[in-house]
Amino acid sequence: MKKYSFLFFLALTACTIAPAKIDYGNDACKFCSMTIVDKQHAAQLVTNKGKAFKYDAIECMLNDLKSTPTAAIELFLVIDYLNPSVLIDATTATYLISPEIKSPMGANLSAFASNEAAQPFVKTPASRVYSWTEIQGQSFN
Repeated sequence: MKKYSFLFFLALTACTIAPAKIDYGNDACKFCSMTIVDKQHAAQLVTNKGKAFKYDAIECMLNDLKSTPTAAIELFLVIDYLNPSVLIDATTATYLISPEIKSPMGANLSAFASNEAAQPFVKTPASRVYSWTEIQGQSFN
């Protein structure tokens, strides 16, 4: 009976669709292979089979999405800039590109839980606020 309980437990945990913990300083970015160290700019995709892909910067995730079938993705997640290490829904987040906030890959791209949260960081004419749909249309090289 214990053997069947263990197999049932494995089946349940294998199908869980949830973010994986990011091990800062050890995990590598799926896109650029850099070690993930910045707790304010990381991102993560989780497939509909529960496999998590971690990124050191939002722009790495966006670049990777250009060659990834989005139908296979269940969760699109980004770190809330104001709450380091807290993953939020990328599809409802507000994005800011600002020379005032440096990101790991140099795109100066950060995510916020709301538009209101991002507004105090819009300090220069070069700062731009984007929605999920709009940020996907940007080019990051």
